[in-house]
Amino acid sequence: METIKKKPSFHYAWVILISCCAIEAGGLGGMMDAAGVFFVPVTGDLGFGRGELALYMSINMFVQAFIMPIAGRWLPKYNINILLTAAFALLVVALGAMSFYNEPWQWWISGVLIGIGGGFVFLMPAPILINNWFKKRRGLALAIGMSFSGIGGAILSPIFASIIEAFGWRTGYLSAAVILAVLVLPFTLFVVKFKPEDKGLKPYGWSEEDERVAQALIAESKTVPGVPASKAVRSIPFVCIFLFGGLIAYFMGFNTHLPGFANSAGFSPIVASTVLSAVMVGNVLEKLVMGWVNDKVGVQLSVNIQLVMVLLGFVGFIFVGHNLVFLYISAFLFGAQNSLVAVSTPLLIRQIFGNKDFILIYAYVRLGTGLIGSFGPLTVGTLFDITGTYTASFLVGIGIVVLALVVVRTAYVLRRRLTWEDLPNDTKDAQSIRESKIASSF
Repeated sequence: METIKKKPSFHYAWVILISCCAIEAGGLGGMMDAAGVFFVPVTGDLGFGRGELALYMSINMFVQAFIMPIAGRWLPKYNINILLTAAFALLVVALGAMSFYNEPWQWWISGVLIGIGGGFVFLMPAPILINNWFKKRRGLALAIGMSFSGIGGAILSPIFASIIEAFGWRTGYLSAAVILAVLVLPFTLFVVKFKPEDKGLKPYGWSEEDERVAQALIAESKTVPGVPASKAVRSIPFVCIFLFGGLIAYFMGFNTHLPGFANSAGFSPIVASTVLSAVMVGNVLEKLVMGWVNDKVGVQLSVNIQLVMVLLGFVGFIFVGHNLVFLYISAFLFGAQNSLVAVSTPLLIRQIFGNKDFILIYAYVRLGTGLIGSFGPLTVGTLFDITGTYTASFLVGIGIVVLALVVVRTAYVLRRRLTWEDLPNDTKDAQSIRESKIASSF
């Protein structure tokens, strides 16, 4: 019989958190957030439009939308080391291959490959692993893990920009692929374990009381509190949150264009790369702060605060002129859009629809994130190619902020019409079960 180690001196959960940090830094941070530093040198050298190049990012997001539900089913079922390693190796190959490209359609092929690999790497594994490995301090661990996408982008953007300036964009792509492979693949190959039981452990913070509640959960035949997915997806609040997920993902399309925006505004290439770093610093700090704000003032108000910050960022970009400090402040405020995607959306879903079918409803909302959000990189780049300025794109962004505020408010107003299936309220054990299930969600 397998021996369970209950209280190791140093819990392996913290090693899992370090692995998640590396995956987020190299995945979203290196592959997505830092990708924008290549746009100006590539299009300037090869002579095609930024919209044509940016289409590969849109294709990537579109493909991801359909891959993530598959990843959600496969990660618990198959060997996570093989899945994550194969997925990230595909990302590295797709990135490195860009150094040999000459036509936009070649980047589009890499966009498909990045979408397939990214569906397994970018957003799915970190929340799942942290949820499995942490009983206590789960919120802190999730905030730290997801924040490393911003830290990775902030650190890697100027590194890639320096390589491009010294050796050219083709060497830059190859170097980026090698750097990301060294950063991530050792963790996916040798360190990550799907659940504590795979190493004979219990989650960090597990107690005898948790064991008692777990046994009660096994014996409990009632439903988890919340709205069934079959009813949720036919409701107006779901339509609103589906739209919200897509609208805030549209903002991510600006990340790849911000270095180009700074360059077109007359700032140097190094400054242009550090603008994206300012966005990522805002991303990190705002994720950490908004996790606390959500607990203090509620999800709806914190979402509104973040949307207003994004709006102020857009306004700042429009009127930045040649003021470097104003540019960095605007970029920092705009970083709030990342915390909307990674932190606030899951919290909105749980608050409006409960825990019953949270994972399934979240997967459906992520589909909207990919479908609507995929238009971001393409339309921002195309509007620049047509007008020669990013002002029109920033005005569109302001309009999207207003629409996002409306749909969130509508979802909250109409959620009263939703019928939750709940546990009975007449026993102490039922209440303990309810509290345990709520605490065990994302």
